[in-house]
Amino acid sequence: MVEDTSIGAQRLLEFSVGLGIATLVATYVVGMTGGRVAPFIPIISEMPFAGPESSFYGPGLAISIFSFILLVQVFHRVFAPLAQTLGGNWESWNDLARALATFGGICGIITVNFHWNSYPLLHGVAAFMFFTSFLLWSTFVWRLLENSGRSHTVRRIAIFSGWLFYVLMILFGNLESRELIAAGEGVFHRMENPPLVGDERSLYLNLIAFCEWSMVFSFYAGALSFRRELEDVRL
Repeated sequence: MVEDTSIGAQRLLEFSVGLGIATLVATYVVGMTGGRVAPFIPIISEMPFAGPESSFYGPGLAISIFSFILLVQVFHRVFAPLAQTLGGNWESWNDLARALATFGGICGIITVNFHWNSYPLLHGVAAFMFFTSFLLWSTFVWRLLENSGRSHTVRRIAIFSGWLFYVLMILFGNLESRELIAAGEGVFHRMENPPLVGDERSLYLNLIAFCEWSMVFSFYAGALSFRRELEDVRL
């Protein structure tokens, strides 16, 4: 009898989320205790600029995101019968959602390895594409499952929370830019000058950081809500 060596999709999801959370928490704790990261409240992208945390932040999150890229292909296969049953454009949207999430995952890997202080434009664009594509994919999957009679309260809350914090992050970013312009700085001052640990932080910058952390953990909560759909599914 041939032993099944394939990986359980549910376990891979748990690994992806667990590694992502562990990497973020470890980066914060190591950087904060070493005096390189602001205790309250750092923007995620400013944490891996120096010290030992810079050596594991990128690889840890890249592996986590790559694992989710693999899962996106599995989700596409799992959701195909549901999309076919619903008819209309659902099958095409399922294909589009897979492409979008795969592209977004690649952008996420770029984001965590090309840091804000060294590649501000590339980092910013890739991060925007990563967050936006994941929110769009999550929203599509949520609607697909809801229309198929598979509602999930945590999933719904996580997706609405993700969008809320995403919009607020953009709003507070715009307000901080206006504040900096009023103080005589250029339009792209914040993009070109990430905050350092000893810098005085405005209310808007703290709110941006809070919304970013909240949005990311909404992503993780939403991702874990798909465990049921991956039960007994192998890669």
